[in-house]
Amino acid sequence: MPLVALCLAALLGFAGLSVDVGFLEYKQQAQQSATDAAAIGAAQQLASKGCNNQSSATTAADTDATSNGYTNGGNVTVTVNNPPTSGPYLNNTCAVAVTITSQKISTWFSQGFGFANGATETTQAVGLVSYTGPGCLYLLNTTQQNDLTNLDIQSPKCGIYMNTTANMSNSTINVASLLYAGLGGTTNNVSGATFSGASPQVSLPFADPCPKIPGCNYLAANPPPMTSCSNENASGVSLTGPVCYSGLSLSGTDTVCGVIALTGQFHLNNATVTTCAAGVTFYMANGVSDTNFSSSNLTLTAPTTGNTANVVMYRVPSQTSAVDFSTCTCAWTGVVYFPTAKVNVSNVGSNYSVLIFGQANFSNSADFNDTVPSTGAFVGTAVLGQ
Repeated sequence: MPLVALCLAALLGFAGLSVDVGFLEYKQQAQQSATDAAAIGAAQQLASKGCNNQSSATTAADTDATSNGYTNGGNVTVTVNNPPTSGPYLNNTCAVAVTITSQKISTWFSQGFGFANGATETTQAVGLVSYTGPGCLYLLNTTQQNDLTNLDIQSPKCGIYMNTTANMSNSTINVASLLYAGLGGTTNNVSGATFSGASPQVSLPFADPCPKIPGCNYLAANPPPMTSCSNENASGVSLTGPVCYSGLSLSGTDTVCGVIALTGQFHLNNATVTTCAAGVTFYMANGVSDTNFSSSNLTLTAPTTGNTANVVMYRVPSQTSAVDFSTCTCAWTGVVYFPTAKVNVSNVGSNYSVLIFGQANFSNSADFNDTVPSTGAFVGTAVLGQ
């Protein structure tokens, strides 16, 4: 009988321990799922607002953790680090590490074996912004709908990314991805539209990709010298930078080269303009509100090397006036950056890299065909990295 009693006590002890271990495993799985969700949510904010954003990542992670039953405070600690402070994603500003620690998890039988205050569970996850494909058209305005009606867009290796929506009626659109955030209270109009590639998919809002493009980021931080700027009104000239103009109006057949800074009126009406072998970058300061490129023929290529590489046109975001490329046969190789402006384009050419506009009116444009940008991919999706 004593032996039976001892054996029963041991069996009951093991049974009780197995119940506690199973319960703790269940709690660990639930907490890991909450940690994964928090990391993904934080990474989605980084993809939307730009990497290296501790505040947005923390807010998103805390919100997702709370929605899954783990509110930061008391016996639960939610720790968020962007970038991670250890591991394979150390100092990666597009990664965010989330750790959830729960203390005093109540058990039943193990309290008699040194766990009177309950057990502690710690789970970790890393959310990562993954850039999987290039974008050719970014429309950053958050309130105004875009006009992409009656278009034939053949860009099967590129993406279109909009913070609002678009009227795409009667258009033929072949792109690798077509994402919209749906801000501004409007809906897409796709009546009569044909999507031979990706169809419109809702997404989080998009951040300005300029900081991720070296040439664009350089111009944002290092404006070219704008002293002793002269006024130029000419036809059939060759302009070589670095040079600054307080006003530039070209007609006839012209060649441009280097970095050309502008502080005032910029007209290329009825002009045929090409670039030299080294390429051109137009930098437009805040005073460049009067821009007109109507009835022009522009074949402009950005430099491939140097500080302004891959940027063919850059206007400072503080200048929000509309830009008119109507009736322009425009072929741009490089980034065209008007991030806060409504850009009117028709009769466009067929060679593009990256167009970054506030709002676009491409109604009835012809041959809107984007090449794959050499500047890389700048729209990220949130994935679980670890």
